Amino acid sequence: MTKTEFLELCESKNISTNLIHFENSVADGYYVLKNYHRWEVFFRERGKDYDCVGFPSESNALEYLLEKLSMA
Repeated sequence: MTKTEFLELCESKNISTNLIHFENSVADGYYVLKNYHRWEVFFRERGKDYDCVGFPSESNALEYLLEKLSMA
């Protein structure tokens, strides 16, 4: 899954993409970032990272986040 496909699926499922970030910043929300040899998905709130999960590919990370957001 690519970022474009991920964002299109989010929109089709009425999931707001305003809280999803692909670059490191201080904003609260969900992050999908490359960290050395793996991709990480985590939630950042008030400068602290929570529930970090690592994946071998960006596609796996995006699929995980989509499933997580779909269940919320």
